[in-house]
Amino acid sequence: MNPNETLDIEKIVAIAEEVDASFSFIKDGIRYLDNQNSAVSNNHVPLQLLASGFERLVKILLLLKEKHLTGDYPKTEGKKNYFGQFDNGHGIKKMVEELISYSESIDLMGNIPMIIEDLDFIRNDAKFNSFLGVITDFSKFQRYYYIDTIVKKERPKNNSFEKFKLLIDSYSENLDVSKLTHDEEEQFNLNSTIITIEKGVRAITRFFTHGLGDEGRKHYGDFGSFILLKDEDLGKLKYLIPKIDPQKDYAPWKSHNMKYLEIRISSKCKVISSFNVDNWPFEVDNVEVINYKNGNYCLVKIGKEIFALNGSASSHFKIPIYFSSKQLKPRQTMPNLLSIAQDI
Repeated sequence: MNPNETLDIEKIVAIAEEVDASFSFIKDGIRYLDNQNSAVSNNHVPLQLLASGFERLVKILLLLKEKHLTGDYPKTEGKKNYFGQFDNGHGIKKMVEELISYSESIDLMGNIPMIIEDLDFIRNDAKFNSFLGVITDFSKFQRYYYIDTIVKKERPKNNSFEKFKLLIDSYSENLDVSKLTHDEEEQFNLNSTIITIEKGVRAITRFFTHGLGDEGRKHYGDFGSFILLKDEDLGKLKYLIPKIDPQKDYAPWKSHNMKYLEIRISSKCKVISSFNVDNWPFEVDNVEVINYKNGNYCLVKIGKEIFALNGSASSHFKIPIYFSSKQLKPRQTMPNLLSIAQDI
């Protein structure tokens, strides 16, 4: 592999890491807000998480935009620092505005109703733009507000924490709260804030799928959980539900499982014996591989348990890959087991 190919791979990995980090920061910022008992709580942690998450997200989108348009990433060092025009990379609101401006030249983003609606939201929604202003001020000036309060003679200006509390409280300004308890009003305000943030994330991450061609669609990562959010799902925090780990959360079928017996009847099967294989990895003397639906779903019977051989079988039948079998010797695998099943 030549040096240029190595560097390209490193850049792709770096994009994935940044996308993953931005998703985690935003997700945990929302989680922190949801766990608060009151809007008057100290908002330092959620602001830190949300500001970091949004800043990373829009930076990656802008870098991908330049790659999509020019074929290369912009320079971010020296006098030609690309992010210099965006308050040295801390101007979150400016960077979002740059994305909105760019969207106006993309036919796909101007012809699909849900995209038009989302872009209108980040362009015109007063509360979301107030939120962008708060996290921008925090990112630019307020990350060390309390440290500055301690060491400076005068109280620092533009307290982002107070502004965020005011924004949260503003959701109930036009609401008849006479029939709500104080706690219910607080929870309404916090949940409304979360919905605003979710809608903003959904709208911005549309650029991955509709604004950057193949360059964007390769990199949206876990933000797919926001991209797919329907209006009726807003505020339900479905993206906080832990992902299923097939190897830990699925259990193998027993050999008398009726579904397995039905599949076996209509499948091609082959028994593989330890006598014919060097470095046999199993504690049992033989295993049986099952080719179901022309190799789309492949299974293996190890002892009295049935495991998946490929990911499609694991997700479709909700059983783990054979690596979790107790009959597999420590640190052993049989790499050609799937190909044997597919070639039956």
